[in-house]
Amino acid sequence: MKKFNQYLARGGSTIAFAIAAFASPAIAQTAPAEPVEASSAQDPEAGSGGEIIVTGSRIGRNSFDSPTPVNQISSERMENLALPSVSEALNQIPSFRASTTPTSNLFRVSGAIGANSVDLRGLGGTRTLTLLDGRRFVPSTDNGAVDLNGIPSALIQRTEVVTGGASAAYGADAVAGVVNLILDVKMTGLKANFSAGISEQGDNKSVSASLAYGSSFANDRGHFIVGGEFQKNYGIGGCLAREFCRRAVNYIPNPGYIGGVSTNGLPATLVLPDVYFVMNPSGVLASVVQTVGGVRTTLGQQVNNTGANSLPTALRNLQFNEAGTALVPFQFGNLLSGTFMQGGDPSVRPNYGFNGAPLRAPTWHASGLAHVDYELTDDLKVSAEVMFSRVHGGPVQASGLVQTPVGGSVGISIDNPFITPAVRAQLLAANPNITAINVFAAKEEAGKQLKAVSSNDVFRAVLALKGGLFGDWDWDASYIHGETHSRVDVSNVRLKAVDGQAAAAITPPAGYTGTIYRTPSGAPVICSSSVANPADGCIPINFLGTNSMTPEVLSKYFLTEFQTRTIKQDSIAANVRGSLFDLGAGPAQVALGFEWRRDTAVGTTDALTAANAFVTPQVNALPMVDRKVIEGYVEASLPLLADKPLAKSLTIDGSVRRTHYNTAGNATTWKLGGVYEPSDAIMFRVTRSHDIRAPTAAESNPNTITLLSPLADPFGGGSHPVNIVSGGNPNLGLETAETMTAGVVLRPGFIPRLRVAVDYYKIDVDGAIDALTAPNILTACFSQNLACNLITFSGAHKASAVTTVLTNFQNLSKLEARGLEIVSDYRVPDVLGGNLDFQLNANYVFRLVSISATGVETKFDGVTGNSGALGNVLGVPRYKLDGVITYSRPSWSLTAHARYIPEAILDPTKVGPEQAGYNVNAANSVNINTVDSRFYLNLSATIRPGIEGVEVYGSVSNVFDKYPPGQLRLFGNPLHYDVVGRAYRLGVRAKF
Repeated sequence: MKKFNQYLARGGSTIAFAIAAFASPAIAQTAPAEPVEASSAQDPEAGSGGEIIVTGSRIGRNSFDSPTPVNQISSERMENLALPSVSEALNQIPSFRASTTPTSNLFRVSGAIGANSVDLRGLGGTRTLTLLDGRRFVPSTDNGAVDLNGIPSALIQRTEVVTGGASAAYGADAVAGVVNLILDVKMTGLKANFSAGISEQGDNKSVSASLAYGSSFANDRGHFIVGGEFQKNYGIGGCLAREFCRRAVNYIPNPGYIGGVSTNGLPATLVLPDVYFVMNPSGVLASVVQTVGGVRTTLGQQVNNTGANSLPTALRNLQFNEAGTALVPFQFGNLLSGTFMQGGDPSVRPNYGFNGAPLRAPTWHASGLAHVDYELTDDLKVSAEVMFSRVHGGPVQASGLVQTPVGGSVGISIDNPFITPAVRAQLLAANPNITAINVFAAKEEAGKQLKAVSSNDVFRAVLALKGGLFGDWDWDASYIHGETHSRVDVSNVRLKAVDGQAAAAITPPAGYTGTIYRTPSGAPVICSSSVANPADGCIPINFLGTNSMTPEVLSKYFLTEFQTRTIKQDSIAANVRGSLFDLGAGPAQVALGFEWRRDTAVGTTDALTAANAFVTPQVNALPMVDRKVIEGYVEASLPLLADKPLAKSLTIDGSVRRTHYNTAGNATTWKLGGVYEPSDAIMFRVTRSHDIRAPTAAESNPNTITLLSPLADPFGGGSHPVNIVSGGNPNLGLETAETMTAGVVLRPGFIPRLRVAVDYYKIDVDGAIDALTAPNILTACFSQNLACNLITFSGAHKASAVTTVLTNFQNLSKLEARGLEIVSDYRVPDVLGGNLDFQLNANYVFRLVSISATGVETKFDGVTGNSGALGNVLGVPRYKLDGVITYSRPSWSLTAHARYIPEAILDPTKVGPEQAGYNVNAANSVNINTVDSRFYLNLSATIRPGIEGVEVYGSVSNVFDKYPPGQLRLFGNPLHYDVVGRAYRLGVRAKF
């Protein structure tokens, strides 16, 4: 294995042969030319009956003939590995990245908390198209994602994955590929499944139950299936629930790195355990503001005897006591740097701001689906399908406690009545010019902030017709209507007034007639705003001491916000396919069709969010986004050679689709590919395609938020307040992509039952939707004459002060992906009375980068430690291996599932001592920049107790109880690493 890893790390040409030697994938990619002695997991098409329309093509064919790689994941994989859902099976495959799952959501508030959606090639879930039986599915959120939780897994026969562009076949969004869930519409009999799971820590409890039934009727002219499932996971608590998170590993800027030089021998950034916020419940004196001659200066805590603006000696290392009436000693930790330190005073609680976020979001969902087919005549079949699901996610938490300093640069006035006379005298004795103080506090009485839950109801109905024309020509037509109704509620959200209006407390002037409040000592206090308007309802807030916020304050200033979404999709499509003429090597096959589709999304929010009254709003309104699409396509498959010397077959495929958007104009997508088989033992395939992605409703949202923030202005000079406008953009255009795949499928005759597929992919996305930061836009315009169209000047262009910077979504960036996917399977029959099946799936990433409009290239390949710049693109390992070995006998089976993630980079923007170019005096230096490798082993077993159709199964996941590598920050990147630890599942299933 070590030698194999070295081969992969080098990207050598021996990869395919190493894979063939190990012979084991996660999925079956191709069907053999002749039936082999194999399970349906190895040959998903065996016994399926009828024509197979393989994903990626509209022409009837099997996956072996497909020029585009099409992986097939059967229901047997789920059963062998004791997996409760299709989404878990998909996210184990190395070509997928688990970017949206109940564990990777962490503290993100979204429209579908705890959703399970798919992300191919690490290009972001918006660039992977999800289908059900080859038809589009209504999005679960306004970011276009489809939550697989809403589709009953019990009714899914197999899942096909196109690992290449497929916009010419299915329209926009299939840039990275297509995931097509295929229903078992011919299922007969009753299927039931029940399981329960729990982690070794006693949390992550879950239950799953499903029931499905299918039967023919009307003398076999009709057939129906119906099924439903319920799954609930109780989640895992906050960061303190696991030892790896309790270590509080985080970045901390080196306070001894001054002016581009390390004065203490340490790099500019440090990755260390026990890194905490400098705050506690009573309040740490962080800095004071002095005013001399009208000039305000902030004096902070002294840092390692450096720092010109340090606090007066008499005010260093102090905190407020529990009553908030006196300043008492506080023990700062090591490497005090801004709001961070290592270690420190016992009053500092671990992980302020993070512990409320669950390591796994609690979720539950219930879904049901019914499908019926009926043959009206021998050449005409009608089918109908309805589905409904409810998915509930949360609570999750976007941040921890109320954190201050308050009032921004203003701070808490020295005349604030909550500052006792004794403390005021102590402050002024140290520096008579003090006019305000800043306090770092975490107000535990305010509770955990930004606690969110979401609920999504999805309804979908399909009516379809299918019939024959003449010869082998047939047609189909369908109408789809889908609706999503969602709501997100976020509780305990802090109003801006907490940091502004309510923080500005004063002693009421003589003759004041409004409501007067009292400090703990009984002194009168009001908000300064109440002097001019005694009826403004402002309640002054005391930030000093523990439990200083009164219930009256909490009920007024910590409120709930919400958003709703109604997403609808209507689609009418028709396809015709058949053979035109014989080319000698076989008939020329053609498919053509059209589709009309309308997608709408609209949503409301509460009045306070609409008024921009919250400090950190988590939701927003969505004015109606109405997108209509009309498109038509034609596809042809031309067999040029058959049964010739050195050419068992040669087929050329091509397709073209013309699309018109009412919002984004016209686009043409196309694909050209070919399949060449010199013999039964080997097949070569290649495709080239031009693909598109349309902006999501969220990206097109015309709502923006304007914040007035000080920025360094390279044009007007100095630093001054600038309007920063962020949000969606209704004028976004289409993303375009150029995709190429080339591969080989091996079935060597000297190793019967072995199949190996190796495919190279190259994807380039242009006009990728992204948002630059305001400082980056100003720098790019000033130094490179780039992105200047996003800046508004007060006068002459580039010769006057900046007034506004537009940071909303734009078609700004580029994405480049290069990689290799390897899939194989192998069966050894009659081993001690049973069969031994090997499967291996691997993905090797040569390159995955984003290139911003300013030319800055951000690396994501070989990176597992940070999220990067482009909103929905995150790092991926250099390679991932996923292997499955199953030994099966008639009465039992045992499966071992192994995953390997190699050593990776923590942060591609930094350089560590183990990397070339490291310089301790460089601004990008860091003490650690690698993430250790991880190997995970899961074991599962199935027992057939002698009752026909009944199986008892169980599994142990993460057998060696491996947690995420210790170099990872805080939650440990659950996109790639297990944050649960060893866990168990036990269940029973029956088929009658």
